[in-house]
Amino acid sequence: MKLKTYDADLDEKLSEFDFWITPSLGEIREAEQFKVDLQKIINGFDGVALLSNDFRDIQLCSANNLAEKLIPIINDKEMAEATSFLESICGVLYFATGKTDNNIKCQFPVYMKTVLEKDKIPKVSSKKKLEYKDLPRTFGSEAVIRTVVSLKNYPKEQEELLKSFFQILVSDESYAKQLWSLGVSYITMREKGCAEAFMSPIVTFQSRGSITATQGHVPELILRKYMDEWGMIAGFDYNEQDVTLGDFFGETETKDNLKKRKYDFILPYKSRNEGGKIFVQCQFYAGDSGSVSHKVVDQTDSTRAITLKKYPEAVFMEYLDGAGYYSSLNGDLRKMIAKNSTYNFFQIRTASIKLRRGFQEICFLTALEIEHAIFATGGNVVDVEMFLQNDGYEKAEIKKSIYEAIENGIIELREDKLCIMKSRNPIVRRYCLLDCLANFGTAIPTDQVTGNLLVPGYGVCWGMPQNNLISRILQEIPRLTEEWTNIQVVFDDIQWLIDRKFVVAK
Repeated sequence: MKLKTYDADLDEKLSEFDFWITPSLGEIREAEQFKVDLQKIINGFDGVALLSNDFRDIQLCSANNLAEKLIPIINDKEMAEATSFLESICGVLYFATGKTDNNIKCQFPVYMKTVLEKDKIPKVSSKKKLEYKDLPRTFGSEAVIRTVVSLKNYPKEQEELLKSFFQILVSDESYAKQLWSLGVSYITMREKGCAEAFMSPIVTFQSRGSITATQGHVPELILRKYMDEWGMIAGFDYNEQDVTLGDFFGETETKDNLKKRKYDFILPYKSRNEGGKIFVQCQFYAGDSGSVSHKVVDQTDSTRAITLKKYPEAVFMEYLDGAGYYSSLNGDLRKMIAKNSTYNFFQIRTASIKLRRGFQEICFLTALEIEHAIFATGGNVVDVEMFLQNDGYEKAEIKKSIYEAIENGIIELREDKLCIMKSRNPIVRRYCLLDCLANFGTAIPTDQVTGNLLVPGYGVCWGMPQNNLISRILQEIPRLTEEWTNIQVVFDDIQWLIDRKFVVAK
């Protein structure tokens, strides 16, 4: 459904940002990686407890004792289980000593050469025979574990190598005491049923960097799921990876650092060679990331300048969200939105209106808009094409988009009638409701919003009462009476929009 246009001033845009903000992408402890890391560290402490008689004595936490007790245990396991068990033990030793594999993998070969006076390591040949190879220049936990587990039939050499590795980790009694102290505390908490509670804050700090980095890509994944719903094709209508200026434009006269600048999305990607394209940068900050944010703002102008030089019809939209932009980075948000070259911005919760409206304004026709036209007209090809022409789309764009939607199995052509796939009916209905709320809603005074459904893209409080929405959509698309076989389906569709946070029920 063609969405009505709207031109807000800067202050109104900033107010709308605050209202539709997604403050964070969830707690670190809700991340799947956190759960994996937590279980690994618990498994590791349980393993060391087994080797040290529940951390009964500091001496039992020495490198030599741990290695001696480990060998018969891992040799009694299958290779994969032995590897996992040994990885969890090493993880605890790194954790308790504060050492990192990044350093140890470099220091261990030097330690073996200069302290232990060894320049060979045992290996199992392809013929299952023991042989010795030159000590590599880097030898970290992954390679050590792999080598130790493979030496199952040579326990003496196996134990000797493992002792050497543990000796550089638990290198003196103070490190053994650190391990023992943590272990005693862990056992106490485990007996009280609080092992996870005890380890959770520790794992949070340990994993924060990697999990935060992973979460940084979540908004992009969310947007790709939305575009799938809109009938867009991955790798064709939208890119699946960041695109550099150098890759997109080929050889340019720009400096190398500009060639390497990236856009998170270029939309449409390969499905359009001429006409407008929307170039999108994604920035989500749940907290203060000032140095990164300032750099992005500073680099935006130069990146856009070279883009416009090569693609004059480029349209720039920013995909911005997160509590950081509400608070300490609000000045950067204002600067980015206020740039003359910034056409508009959208957030996780507003993309369904504002990015789709951006597509419509560059006359890029998605399959979802075709499906809305089918709903509105009944599906006769001529009627659908006329409906879309009245919405402002060119004939060539309409024919091309209908053809591609049929080829990609999104809609069907039966004789001279276009039909929506049954599996997509709920999606089409729900977006019809969303668009109707946007198009026929009104500005609502802030003291009168109770009882209304609100939608983004048209100011802070824009919408209408739920019963008005249902009656209005049936006027616009009478066919929905066939889709809504009972009142429960209607409310389920509205609830879907609320659960997605595309609309707000006041």
